[in-house]
Amino acid sequence: MKISWDEWAIPTIVGEDEFDVTYGVGYAQAVTNARQVLNVYGVARGESAALWGPDYLAEDTFTAQLGLVNRTNLWLQAQGPETLARITAFCDGFNAACAEDPGLGGDRRVILPVTPRDVVAQTLRIFARFTTMDGRGLAFPPEAFTQTMGSNGWAVSGRRSATGNALLVINPHLVWRGYQRFFEFRTSHPGRDFHGTALLGLPWQNMGYNPAVGWGHTVNPVPNMSVYELELSGKHYQFDGQQCELQVTEHRIEVLGSDPVTVLERHSVHGPVLTAPDGTDVAVRIAGVLHQPATSALEGWWQMSLATSVEELFTLHDERPLPLFNMIAADARGSIGALYCGTPPVRDHGDFDDSKRRLPGDDPKWLWDRVHPAHTMPRVINPESGWVQNCNETPWLYTDPPLSADAWPTAIAPAADQVDDFRPYTSRSWLKAQDAITPEELLRLKFSKRALLADVVLDELLEAAAVEADLQDVVRVLSAWDRHAHRDSKGYVLFYLWSLLNVVAIEDRSLFRETGAAGTVPAGLADPAAAAAVLRTAKKTLLGIGTPLDASVGQVAALGEAPDTIRADGGSGVVGVLKSFEIAPGADGFVKVLGDTWVSLVQFRPDGGTTADSVLVYGNITEAAAPPAKSQYPVWAADRLRTP
Repeated sequence: MKISWDEWAIPTIVGEDEFDVTYGVGYAQAVTNARQVLNVYGVARGESAALWGPDYLAEDTFTAQLGLVNRTNLWLQAQGPETLARITAFCDGFNAACAEDPGLGGDRRVILPVTPRDVVAQTLRIFARFTTMDGRGLAFPPEAFTQTMGSNGWAVSGRRSATGNALLVINPHLVWRGYQRFFEFRTSHPGRDFHGTALLGLPWQNMGYNPAVGWGHTVNPVPNMSVYELELSGKHYQFDGQQCELQVTEHRIEVLGSDPVTVLERHSVHGPVLTAPDGTDVAVRIAGVLHQPATSALEGWWQMSLATSVEELFTLHDERPLPLFNMIAADARGSIGALYCGTPPVRDHGDFDDSKRRLPGDDPKWLWDRVHPAHTMPRVINPESGWVQNCNETPWLYTDPPLSADAWPTAIAPAADQVDDFRPYTSRSWLKAQDAITPEELLRLKFSKRALLADVVLDELLEAAAVEADLQDVVRVLSAWDRHAHRDSKGYVLFYLWSLLNVVAIEDRSLFRETGAAGTVPAGLADPAAAAAVLRTAKKTLLGIGTPLDASVGQVAALGEAPDTIRADGGSGVVGVLKSFEIAPGADGFVKVLGDTWVSLVQFRPDGGTTADSVLVYGNITEAAAPPAKSQYPVWAADRLRTP
């Protein structure tokens, strides 16, 4: 096994076989990110509060209440021998690097040695965290909009591309820390040559490309989680006219520097039982994770990396499905495709909107026990338009004309008119307007910083605000704003904050006078005066944290470490900006939360000469002893990618 590092600390790991290279991946992740990986493994074990204090209690409580320790045992037992052998090689490489350098991992070395169980536990936890994101607070504390995940993806067929070859843009944007952080690397051994990224702690790539085919993921709205409202009396609940008893296990969670905490793991016939943020007792049933679990998903990523075409890629996925995510793909034959991954529940009653409310827990008609096979999920290969895209919206808008929802199982995705931010409109309208698409033009789309929402509402908003004496300064700022999220676009932060205050009304379309046909941009403000009043709140908030009304994103956020920081660039998907950079107001100003992570523009060629330019925005290293690395922030801030 040989590891070579480029100037960005992106490793190329070459080995004799698959076990040789996965050993190298473990070694490379330890050298670059040992503490980060050990931290997520400690959380996945459910023992982090005992090691690192009260800040980790919520994570251990989540583990205990969902019974993830026992579920990890089931997932581990379900792994095939070759999968386990590869994972073991990864762990051996990680442990070897840490043994060679006792400084790697710092205060997290208590986790060593890592084992295959840690890798499987982390895989399960990633899926559990992604599938329990609960913006409505039905069962779990709702996280602020800026704490959730996003992503974009585009593929252009050889027929539509100006180069005559397929183009693919992979563009996840997740939180820049913790279990959502990526590591970029290339692995090569006879029979497999793959470049891509993996979430930290996973032993092979989750997305990327080989010479023949590549794919990216975006988070999809697959309704995996069902929430049931229960009538509890002590340890009993009502179900189908009967009094049933909860299964209860008591967990004692040790907390460093504090008293132990007792957490009850409770289960009804539906699944784990929790107390929701509003005090309601609920049960959750989670397809693909806790119920009918997709235990082969990690192996599925490996098998997909061996595909030679989009068609084969999708077939391999269906054999070992992922519990969620869209897949946007292209290949060297010029083909493209989009696939709605997952195995959502088969619901005999209701529709998609029932996944967004609490179901009556006493009525057995709502309790599902089957999931849809992966091969029945929506997909499109080589549409007439010559392009596919996704910005986290419904699969029906993968291309144009939209797919017909009637062709697939009901209740698996929202309707085409339930688009909850403006990125899909920006993306689709640009693609539909193009003739032959060049790689440069596609990259410009990805780095677009135009705030489409401003084009829809700003004129009416300013007209309504102009009659308010205390909003004259706001009107002056937003009238002069260039409607972009460039680092020096003065006024963007004010408009973004106004949009954030209206995010619920944007999502449910009540902000707009006309919602338009499915897939089209809404028009106007339903209540301009009320919208203008929200500007007053935005103004007060900005001034309250010492931020000028004409602030640009570059004034309130920086990238990199002092003294080499640069001004931030990019904006929010809520306002339609495709170059993702999300900030959140805090007591002392704005903090950066998430945004573009890995951006890769892949140009496929039938002769095996496939190439890609990429950028991993925050870089590949967090360990002080890691190989030297140039900062990638300036590359991304300049709307560029690294050229190999």
